[in-house]
Amino acid sequence: MDLSKLNKEQKIAVEHKKGPLLVLSGAGTGKTRVLTSRFVYIVKNLDVNFNKIIAVTFTNKAANEIKERVNFELQSNVDSPWIGTFHSIFAKFLRKHSGLVNLKSNFTILDIEDQKKLLKQVLEYYKINKDVNESIYHNEIQNLKDNKISSNENKKIAKLSSLENLDDIYSYYQQRLIEINAVDFGDILLHSYQILKNNLEIQKSYQNFIKHILIDEFQDTNVIQYDLIKLILNTDRNLFCVGDDDQSIYAWRGANIENIINFPKVFNSPVVRLTKNYRSNSSILEAAALIIKNNKNRLGKELISFNENIPEQKINLNSFYSQEEESLWISDNISKKLKESNSIGILVRLTAQMRSIEDKLIKYALPYEIIGGPRFFDRKEIKDILAYLKLSNSFEDDLSFERIINLPKRGIGNQSLQLIIDNAREEKISFFESLESLSLKNKIPGSLILKTKPFIEIIKKTSDLINKTTLEDLGIFIIEESGYLKMLENEKNKLKQVENESRIDNLKELVNALSEFESLDDFLEHVGLVNENQKKTHSNSVKLMTLHAAKGLEFDHVYLPGWEEGIFPSSRALEQNSSKSLEEERRLAYVGITRAKFDLNLSYATSRYTYGMNNYSLPSRFLNEISKVDKNTTNTINEYSLSNLNKKNTLDNVQLSPGKKRMLEFLKKHNK
Repeated sequence: MDLSKLNKEQKIAVEHKKGPLLVLSGAGTGKTRVLTSRFVYIVKNLDVNFNKIIAVTFTNKAANEIKERVNFELQSNVDSPWIGTFHSIFAKFLRKHSGLVNLKSNFTILDIEDQKKLLKQVLEYYKINKDVNESIYHNEIQNLKDNKISSNENKKIAKLSSLENLDDIYSYYQQRLIEINAVDFGDILLHSYQILKNNLEIQKSYQNFIKHILIDEFQDTNVIQYDLIKLILNTDRNLFCVGDDDQSIYAWRGANIENIINFPKVFNSPVVRLTKNYRSNSSILEAAALIIKNNKNRLGKELISFNENIPEQKINLNSFYSQEEESLWISDNISKKLKESNSIGILVRLTAQMRSIEDKLIKYALPYEIIGGPRFFDRKEIKDILAYLKLSNSFEDDLSFERIINLPKRGIGNQSLQLIIDNAREEKISFFESLESLSLKNKIPGSLILKTKPFIEIIKKTSDLINKTTLEDLGIFIIEESGYLKMLENEKNKLKQVENESRIDNLKELVNALSEFESLDDFLEHVGLVNENQKKTHSNSVKLMTLHAAKGLEFDHVYLPGWEEGIFPSSRALEQNSSKSLEEERRLAYVGITRAKFDLNLSYATSRYTYGMNNYSLPSRFLNEISKVDKNTTNTINEYSLSNLNKKNTLDNVQLSPGKKRMLEFLKKHNK
């Protein structure tokens, strides 16, 4: 292994002899190289068998990358069961000791869909209120498991959640899992933790066997992951953790930033700071530093640009009148830069921002793909409301009928649905017409008539309104009168789910999309063409994703739209009014900025049309933090405002919105 390829700080970390060490690895500072070099160093220089080293990652991709690099350096096939994700490593551990938690070694690991099916059966057994579905209970139970709370710890369950009968549901769900010899993802770690905690001989045997533990992305560990590692740590405490507290952005899914913040004190550990950045130019790193230094809860470091091949250029900051104009500019600007050799990323704070951007990318015929999630019109909540619109537009749309007849839940079971379908086939009519006919003729139980009457009425009323009101109002009517919005709000209020807040934002953006069309047929045709367009592939497509999905990626050109108060930082973070939530938003901004190599484009809109209203917004406080540059330092930003958009001459007037055309005409008149 050639240690000469490592810089001074990397070499210090890799050559650490024994005991705990925290490697604070800033964005683009080569943490994977350090982690793999450390693994090889332990084998070659400390003479430790590779099977006695645990290397934990957060993705299979990262685990495979470590294996490949280690294999190359050691010139051998290192097929260790101890290199992998927390779940893959401890699944092997659990199979070996499964009998201690009443499982057989050939237990099944249920995927999320099967977990929810099993929970649905449990909810039906307990006759739980159908307004709260199995997804809600699933999220809560997984959260309990991540916090090391078992199904018999009723007081702890009640303290963490107010969900109805959660202790009973959790207990019976665990019983059913044992009965069918199965585990969910949370069980893999919780069962392993219980086995190690309750069996000192097993704990000691692993402590004696495992000589070194390496953890990647340490800032993303949760309570049970951290405590599991501590249980198998030997007296030498050879714990080598690589992470970046400034990139801790997953608190909403259980990550505990205190694990990395408190590590030096808990273990009395030295800290090696990797500060030489090989990804980004100095303007980008300066902007990131100006934002993140406002966080109080951090260990602290300053990154230095260390790659002479990265061109220096200032950050571009653009302001626009509306999100539509912002999306137009982004697409137009990308069209000038898209080449086979260039990588381009558009990173948004909210998924709802994607709709407008997707629409403009398609208009410019730019190839793109969504990373880490479905495209806007493929999202569940959007497809649900589209099904309402499609069925209202055509009573013959049986697929849409099946999708929404029990959404929100109306207590319509499979037997009732089959009765409707059988009658439709016998009478050679649509499913909707079959339901209406059976109801009018009283050929179905009275309870089913009562349950389905509001559904029939909402579809017929919407159908009647199609040519009498705007599509925007039609969308709002469906979203609200169907009970769909209330369903999401009820779930959100019970658990304050980030996911449902995002879904509500997406529905509001769907209304914005509807407002751009004159007829429902035109809109539905547009949706069909958008979805068809996604089937085409391109060797170098624009990558569109949320900021959370962007972690670990890098691009030559990065666009960060929507830097406004209420979007970024999010309204949720502002409503919580806590330094903790605002600091996580700031770390997210840091992650977004440091994805860029040399071309970074920040933008915001002074107004956004949302759910039938034009809302005016303020630029993000993060932009103000960047602009607070000392007079003696280099100005990192090129700032463009509305008043000089026409001077830049980047947009073809034919493609502009009516509002933009009027604005440019006004500016032209007053600039004479």
